[in-house]
Amino acid sequence: MSKTKEPTYEDLRKKLSDEEIVESFVFRSSMTDEEREQANDEFRKLRFESLKNMSDEQILQSELMRMRLLMKDYFKQSEFIESYSFSSQLKKYIDLLKKTRTDFAADLDIHKTKLSRILNDKENPNIELMYRLEHHSGNMIPATYWHRLYSRKLEEDIKMDTIKRLEEYKRVKNRLKFKKSA
Repeated sequence: MSKTKEPTYEDLRKKLSDEEIVESFVFRSSMTDEEREQANDEFRKLRFESLKNMSDEQILQSELMRMRLLMKDYFKQSEFIESYSFSSQLKKYIDLLKKTRTDFAADLDIHKTKLSRILNDKENPNIELMYRLEHHSGNMIPATYWHRLYSRKLEEDIKMDTIKRLEEYKRVKNRLKFKKSA
């Protein structure tokens, strides 16, 4: 296994200015484990202090961004996860807002019973609701994300519903039949 030769100052000087060389240089840490732990503690304290000073609006905005990023990661996976169903994510969204379901239904101009049916998977959401959710979230969570959540659940339902599939098969006449090829 050959080791790559690190470039010398002269090598770098041929390609970069002194300022560019200085800006690109990374110093190795010479801290002891104890000093590193102390620095981490100080950083942690500063981070918690800045979190304490965040407004409710900033906290909500960061939580919505977190929710959006978690959805985006979920979309990269191929399997359905119940906690990422449309209704589960909508419940989380409402919880983040710290609103009653009645107030939230009023915000979206839908009947509270309809919202309840959607949250309990008794009724499917429509595209109009997804547009309203996008707008309600200040475009933090796009309508396409809400639709993808719903689509994943629908796809899973189609895969798993063998009883309904067999019922519907019985209603088909003149089904196409193909010879099996070798």
